[in-house]
Amino acid sequence: MTNELALLTWVTILSIGAVSAITPAHATISCAGYLPNSYFERIENNKPFAGKLVEQADSTQQLQELNGKVLLDNLTDAYILMDTYVLAKQHGKYGVINAAGQIIVPFEYDEIQTEPDIATSFIVSVKSSDGKSKQGIINRHGGWVYPLDNAHIEHAHYDSGYDQDYFIVAKNNGLTGLLDDRGYWAIRPQYDAINPLNACTGEPLYLQVSLQNKTALIDQNNDVIIPLAANQHIEAFNASAKPLLFLRSSLVAGSRAIGMSEDIQEDIVSAQIIDANGKLILASDAPIRKLLYHQLYTYKQAGKFGIVNDKGNVILEPQFDSYRDDANEVWVEKNGKMQRLNTFIKLE
Repeated sequence: MTNELALLTWVTILSIGAVSAITPAHATISCAGYLPNSYFERIENNKPFAGKLVEQADSTQQLQELNGKVLLDNLTDAYILMDTYVLAKQHGKYGVINAAGQIIVPFEYDEIQTEPDIATSFIVSVKSSDGKSKQGIINRHGGWVYPLDNAHIEHAHYDSGYDQDYFIVAKNNGLTGLLDDRGYWAIRPQYDAINPLNACTGEPLYLQVSLQNKTALIDQNNDVIIPLAANQHIEAFNASAKPLLFLRSSLVAGSRAIGMSEDIQEDIVSAQIIDANGKLILASDAPIRKLLYHQLYTYKQAGKFGIVNDKGNVILEPQFDSYRDDANEVWVEKNGKMQRLNTFIKLE
């Protein structure tokens, strides 16, 4: 299972076996595909769901014990989460119950959002008559983590080692913080935006934060690794390798480019690979770019291109005047002659 970071669209459980995406403006981190093997080894020992959902003639559903005893009826859009909970509608409102029929989240909400791969907390929403929504967070025990408020809330990270959720909370004043599922601020609301870089991977969490058109790299304890600076873009360089490294790209003055560095190449002036302690590993006078079919990257120094791997180790010192990446074949120019890269190194 790979641990590549991906920034994905938030999903909401809406019907049996189906998920529906909402607008990219509400994009958030999904744990799908990024949780460590240790997490799955742990949940393999969980007891199977001790009940069943039974479809009725009127298209409603009942939650029944395995022996057929009815625990709760008049359910619609019911969906079993992680063999632990049922997320469903009752009389037009969403709620969450467990296999014993105990109500975890009352059937009072217009929308409930949860991370499908863990389902340890629930973001609940209530719409007012003017179409605006208030959001809050309820934990797996039915307790409030964050009361209904005008804040915008997104799932940010799941720490599988401590079985703990984290949320990005953008308050009504525009400032954003990181809240854990006990209701404590890991990072108090003080930034314009927070972007987790290695969520759900079983490693300490690192985040790119922005404030007044400046960005920085911090950890979940708000310790600064790369200070706030303008025209700076930061992302995880190698979320699937150890040790974790970061790619810091310097952008042209005034750039507002966002997204992965591969998508904003024209805005990048130079780049650096930096470790989790802020130490410079490698500097490039041009964007550091990944070769399509290989875990290798190009960088540039003194007008020449070289090759570095995903651990920041130099594979080929800068010696090429140009290169061309044709996916399964990579060509490099040396002494006026184009040659295949596998002439110089073995490609996997």
